[in-house]
Amino acid sequence: MIARIFSCFLGSFVANGLARFGYIVLIPLMILEGGLSQTQSIMLGIAILVGYIFGSIFINLLKEHLSLESIAKVSFFIIALSFFACALPDMPFAWAFIWRFLAGGASASLMILVAPLCVPYVKANLRASVSGLVFSGIGLGAVFSGFVLPLVSKYHLNYAWVLLGLIALFAFIWSLFTLKTLNPAQKNKNENKKFKISYFLWLLVISYSLNAIAYLPHTLFWADFLVRDLNFDIILAGASWAFFGIGAVFGSLGSGILGDKIGFKNAHIIVLLLKALSCLIAGFYFVFLQDFLLSALNVSVFLMGFTTTGNVVLTNAMALEIVGKEYFSQSSSFLTLAFGVFQAVFSFAFTYSLHWTDYATLFNICVILHILSALVLLPIKKHS
Repeated sequence: MIARIFSCFLGSFVANGLARFGYIVLIPLMILEGGLSQTQSIMLGIAILVGYIFGSIFINLLKEHLSLESIAKVSFFIIALSFFACALPDMPFAWAFIWRFLAGGASASLMILVAPLCVPYVKANLRASVSGLVFSGIGLGAVFSGFVLPLVSKYHLNYAWVLLGLIALFAFIWSLFTLKTLNPAQKNKNENKKFKISYFLWLLVISYSLNAIAYLPHTLFWADFLVRDLNFDIILAGASWAFFGIGAVFGSLGSGILGDKIGFKNAHIIVLLLKALSCLIAGFYFVFLQDFLLSALNVSVFLMGFTTTGNVVLTNAMALEIVGKEYFSQSSSFLTLAFGVFQAVFSFAFTYSLHWTDYATLFNICVILHILSALVLLPIKKHS
């Protein structure tokens, strides 16, 4: 079982930690060394977000024909191929976009599957700890990307892609031996009971969707913001991005503890206000003396990492309180889909807005969005 849990940890590490958040570090290098324009390079980051939407939808079809374990194995393999495909010299933009899109679909599948593949098979008193361990891969992947990829890419950008491909290939091979089929393909014979989205759940969906928009400047543009706007070295920018991963590792645990102490809604509001503070620091970076600027920015991105995973944990906890166990899976799926759609749409919007605005303006807009997302939660009560 330990080997199976580690395989699931590798799922979140590869899918979100590397395929999603690892690319943040590579964006400025793709522009400076990869021969792509700013828009093209950022669009490759968006491609994986678009793939997320399709992956979260089509996995329900795949479940009828493949075991959950087989879907996970195929997903690992697709992500590995996508990394190697991006390492090809003089790759056309369309080629890279297609492979990043496919990686997004595979990453969504892995993120949906990593918990169901292991958590139900451990003792009840260990499930919270195992779940935390599995999803810590997101933050640790971001930490690895922030510290290691800039160093490797100093020799050649393609070496970073090859390294990512080798890690994903290892995860695929590991899954072949450790993910034995416990969840065979199953036709969906269960007729879903009538699921109606209540007023309180709609408020939670709105709040979560606002978060999907407002966390984008940090999670799409951070390294590029530091390197090309603020003239920091790529090594320092990568190390700064690693603080996002460090924050993300602690975020799920810290937000859960806070939720147990003061209630999930109150904890959620505090987390969202901290997200607003994170954006405020980045948006008003110019008020800091140069000697303290990087430290302030590291605080900003750490807070965003902490509150990003905290937001996911507390959103799901509030959904369970609102709808109860009977409709929790449906509400969780709807929240995830809404998040994915708004994330993808506004990724395009923010990217094109950079033709007439700057990163600081986007950060300041997101301060307002995070505050609104907190205010929307105020009327919510349990079990509507």
